[in-house]
Amino acid sequence: MTDLSVGKRLVRLRDIRDLTQEQLADRAGVSVDTIRRLEQGTQRGARIATYQKLAGALDIELARLLGQPTMTRSLAPDGGVIALRAAIQAPGDLPGLDLCGADSDAPGPDDLRPVMEQAQRHYRLGQFTDLVGMLPGLVSDLKAATREAEGGPDHDTVWSMSAAAHIIVADVAAQLGQTDLAYTAVERAMQATARASDELRHALAVSTLSLVLLRQGRWSDAQQVATRRAAEIEPRFSDRNPEKFAMFGILLLSGAVSAARANRDESDSTKDDALTFLRQAEAAAALSGPVRVRGTAFGPASVGMQATTVQVSLGHPDKALATASGVNMDELPWKISRARHRLDLAFARYQTHDDEGARDVLLTLDEEHPEWLTHQMLAASTVGGLLETERRRDRDLRKLAVRLGVDPAA
Repeated sequence: MTDLSVGKRLVRLRDIRDLTQEQLADRAGVSVDTIRRLEQGTQRGARIATYQKLAGALDIELARLLGQPTMTRSLAPDGGVIALRAAIQAPGDLPGLDLCGADSDAPGPDDLRPVMEQAQRHYRLGQFTDLVGMLPGLVSDLKAATREAEGGPDHDTVWSMSAAAHIIVADVAAQLGQTDLAYTAVERAMQATARASDELRHALAVSTLSLVLLRQGRWSDAQQVATRRAAEIEPRFSDRNPEKFAMFGILLLSGAVSAARANRDESDSTKDDALTFLRQAEAAAALSGPVRVRGTAFGPASVGMQATTVQVSLGHPDKALATASGVNMDELPWKISRARHRLDLAFARYQTHDDEGARDVLLTLDEEHPEWLTHQMLAASTVGGLLETERRRDRDLRKLAVRLGVDPAA
């Protein structure tokens, strides 16, 4: 159903479930008027949290409601999503089913390191086709390497690399709408961090788990796992360890975004939780400064970026734009981080009736990160809203809509 607008898709799904607008509204905890306006195309978009409530009430994945593509833009020469699933969910990994042979040619850390670096480059550029093309082989090589390194001098190094690779798998699988695969991958990542005794990477894996749960619409779980782990690793001021403060802050930011998404019924408590976590993360960033740790980054700019996301999620586009004005984009280390921030800005501009500004940002992102943008639900939501309110036939916007799975005739 990727050829339909969200409103038309909602009508069809509601018919399949044999639900009236009133019944769906009651199940989702949203107003009938919201559903009516979405189906008629007269509402100026909706928050992702609203769409998630509707998807939950229909017992479907959010990706299906929004028509999110669940495959890469192009076919990878080798590997791909199916091969990645086979590598992550190999029967031989299950207890009592050891189907692996000898690993006489298992790669060592020096062999794996450049492949890991390449995977990280693809991820930071949003190059999902290239990434899923190489990840199945990398995952298989790491399995062989961990077996070969068991009890040896490379044990911790190889297991930590395995954790890093599985975190990347979980993150990209979640963005491709493959949330069950993402959950399995992050579970493997957490097991690997335990084998490597790598507390900082374990914290990063928990943050990734929070993201996966968020993609599944499990906001309370996402908030709980992030903030509980943050409390467990909270550093003392006397530690003066930037990496520890950074991981503490990263977990708090995950908790803040989750709390903002869990903003059910305009609850003041969830809003307060989100803003409290942001303030704590800001304090951590002041102590850590800009720092890179375990393949990720944290600092004042990261907090500002996520604060913008929180305000968007809370339905405060004016505050989102004001917050974003204080973010130094040059301090965001990855191109994909800057793209994510600009996507929030596009949605906030659309919500404040700056349609031209939102359109320009989206088209620029499509030029710079075409594959990544295809898998961002916020992009599809924003483009769908722009199409419903456009006053002239915008060829470029309609071409983008087709790539995002949005009905250009909406």
